[in-house]
Amino acid sequence: MKEYSNGFERPVNMNGHTVQADLDVSDGADPNYFVSQLAAEVFEADTKFVGQQFHFHAGSEHTIDEERYDLEMHTVHYPEETKNGFLAAALGIVFSADEEKVTAKLSWAEERIIDTFFDSLQFDDEGAENAGPTVDMITYGNLMMMVDFNNRWSYHGSVTTPPCATSVYWNVLQTIYPVKAEHLALFKGQLDKVDGLKAAGNWREIQETTEEHAVMVINQNKNKGLVAGPLSWLMNMLQKIQNMVTKNK
Repeated sequence: MKEYSNGFERPVNMNGHTVQADLDVSDGADPNYFVSQLAAEVFEADTKFVGQQFHFHAGSEHTIDEERYDLEMHTVHYPEETKNGFLAAALGIVFSADEEKVTAKLSWAEERIIDTFFDSLQFDDEGAENAGPTVDMITYGNLMMMVDFNNRWSYHGSVTTPPCATSVYWNVLQTIYPVKAEHLALFKGQLDKVDGLKAAGNWREIQETTEEHAVMVINQNKNKGLVAGPLSWLMNMLQKIQNMVTKNK
């Protein structure tokens, strides 16, 4: 389950390592959250995560089959309650300006949702070094409600910027979405406000996968659900379920 909303009068700023837009988290604000039972069943974390901000990395911070893509968008979420040390959840969407690498099968209207979203961020604003525009409306909710949450990779990871705090419930969508070359170039132009950042890219080096941080594959549709991952994770989950059944007898 997910519910996301467009943002109104939201600041879009260069914070020194990326362009970030803060979501409205005030009382009575329009909702931005997702619910994941997997978070509780596998990681013993909370199930509801509320969006706080989103930002971008060029190239992508996650690689697929060892390939780094042009752009990755992250939404940082906080749980309603901290459980088992999980302080945050992150949702990653990967984009490519190369249509041959795009895997999304989109209608014209869905492509317009992506284009309009990037237009609304006003990456072409020529403000001060770190000051960006306050945007009348960011069509964030339109994008987030359109993208496919049902097929994703999930794992126990960390924040990708210093101090790289651990215990983050990571979710990376499997679908590669299109981004126009001009939007990508405008974002990289924002990185150019920091010496050397455009050339180096603002992505973190790939980290080693351990059993604790193993990736799980989530695939589901309206008729059935499938959770597949390392056998050790599945066995642990089955053991937890068995323990719950035994306890309730």
